Amino acid sequence: MKSLSNYILLFVILIVLGILYRRFEDKRMRQDNLENIETIQKYLLDDTSLSKSKKPILWIHVPYEYNSRNWLSFGSRTSFDLNQPYLYLTVRSIIEKCDSSFTICLIDDNSFYKLLPGWTIDTNKIASPVLDKIRMLGLMKLLYMYGGMICPISFLCMKDLIGLYNKNTAQNKFFLCETVDRNVTSSEYNFYPNLIFSGAQKECHIVGEFIEFMSHLISLDYTAESQFLGSFNSWCASKIKNGDINIVDGVEIGTKTMDDTTILIEDLLSNNYLNIYSQTYGIYIPMNELLRRHHYNWFCRMSPKQVMESNTIIGNYILVTISEGNKHNDYSQVLEPLQMKPKGWVGFWKTPLYPGLYGQKPNFLGDNLTMLQYTGR
Repeated sequence: MKSLSNYILLFVILIVLGILYRRFEDKRMRQDNLENIETIQKYLLDDTSLSKSKKPILWIHVPYEYNSRNWLSFGSRTSFDLNQPYLYLTVRSIIEKCDSSFTICLIDDNSFYKLLPGWTIDTNKIASPVLDKIRMLGLMKLLYMYGGMICPISFLCMKDLIGLYNKNTAQNKFFLCETVDRNVTSSEYNFYPNLIFSGAQKECHIVGEFIEFMSHLISLDYTAESQFLGSFNSWCASKIKNGDINIVDGVEIGTKTMDDTTILIEDLLSNNYLNIYSQTYGIYIPMNELLRRHHYNWFCRMSPKQVMESNTIIGNYILVTISEGNKHNDYSQVLEPLQMKPKGWVGFWKTPLYPGLYGQKPNFLGDNLTMLQYTGR
């Protein structure tokens, strides 16, 4: 009877401990989410700050879409939340590196109505692929009306983008960045200009011409044909050939290696060295492609802590970029490859038994040992 009472008491204690632990975990997660929300809220849309700011505007679009990556409840199995925790880390890197040089503005599809006079399109009633084209039209109109730079939310920023902006908007020019080509032109080109990473000064005439072209094409095409053909980017490519638009080389935004090789999702989520430009502004993570390829959806679901602790090269770059010691550095922290030991190299170490006795180094001891010259005995 006494043993039964002890078992019951132990069971009750375990239940209480489990409840307390669960409450502690819930509180910790709420605090983490609150910190992320407070950081983002500081840079959310504010009409007065846009009109008064003398700095160029850095536009970051947040794609809130219906998804099932994280459930609000078992019954709902879906939500409109972002549900891509690694994006909090990339946004944080952009804010920390560019806050002093840009007015950072986080927007969503509902922001176009607030910022663009005469905007009457209800994006909540439109679905892809038309929504994707309308969204890009809205971003181009923001660029024409306010100027600034469009930066993808999935860009890991490693240094201030103001240098890239000033260099490529000189003489009131529109600029685009090179990314891996994912439309029909990929049969000819590995890299192609992409509107998701672009910029211009206020009321740039080339942007105005491009808006007219976009409006006309969208009014005729209600399918994904123009996306498949890459019509918007092709129009820009023709202007680049004429010298009317500047193009930013992919090495500067981490879409291309120093030997002109594409940097793909497979490379970012591996643990292999990336031969990137030492002065790169960052590394672009192709967010939409990451969502489409279910084999890599595990990365989208990882918590910020899991991302930084992951055995991936992009996780290592994220950890280095947003670390406390590198928070305000205005240079890129490029990870160097490990130097392989010569073939046949054998490590020896000085044993603690008595002076002059050397033995073969045990496995997993590490390489951070004082190298001593061989005694010759």
